[in-house]
Amino acid sequence: MPTTLSPLRFSVCVETLFNDKPFEQRLEYVADMGFPAFEFWTRQGKDMNITLALKLALHLEVSAFVGSSASLVDPTQRQQFLDDMLHAASLAFDLSCANIIVSSGPALPNVTRAEQRRHIVEVLREAAATAADADTCLVLKPLNQRDHPGTFLSSSTEGFAIVREVNSPNVKLCFDLYHQQISEGNLTQRMTEHLDLIGHLQVADVPGRHEPGTGEINYEHIFGVLRELGYHGFVGLEYTPMVDARASLRAVRALSQ
Repeated sequence: MPTTLSPLRFSVCVETLFNDKPFEQRLEYVADMGFPAFEFWTRQGKDMNITLALKLALHLEVSAFVGSSASLVDPTQRQQFLDDMLHAASLAFDLSCANIIVSSGPALPNVTRAEQRRHIVEVLREAAATAADADTCLVLKPLNQRDHPGTFLSSSTEGFAIVREVNSPNVKLCFDLYHQQISEGNLTQRMTEHLDLIGHLQVADVPGRHEPGTGEINYEHIFGVLRELGYHGFVGLEYTPMVDARASLRAVRALSQ
């Protein structure tokens, strides 16, 4: 008898989809289309009390948001990052949000790569306790050098090594397939071998960061692999649609069946 695979849990990024509507109205569109969760970038310009009320009323989950723009490699920004994490963890607790997204920041000139990496590990270890108290996870997101020239962390291989070194269940990687296809490729093997270290996935196609199915990444295969692996986290739909947002979301859902 064939095994029934669990459907993937998609999270709609309301910064890139339905972004012609007021923020709160975007959540209604997500719920109307039957998606279980949404994610956003920062809290700036948004009323989080209204967001929480709508989340509850619409029976949605919050999969992720960006917790800080402070650099993880720069010691002079360490306290700013830790302060940001206190505020972000408090919001994550209120929203029952699974993940807080952080990135490395730009590489520092005249500082060795080893020293900058050491600072990432140290500051994430310190922030991990804050995340644990809020029952959330800090997810470190590598960014590609083409779109983010000069960023310190582009490699998921190095990202996974950092997560292992931090050694906390509350610190994992945000594996964005758009960024990693540009940076390094070999997506299936990287996900398969490190699934236990991935806290959040984000998807978009290459080129253009458009919806899955419009570019070079075989997302039908990717989604099938994730289902076979029993991936239980969220798959964030962080893309710029080439067609109507509703139509694009229906196409992505069909691709995952």
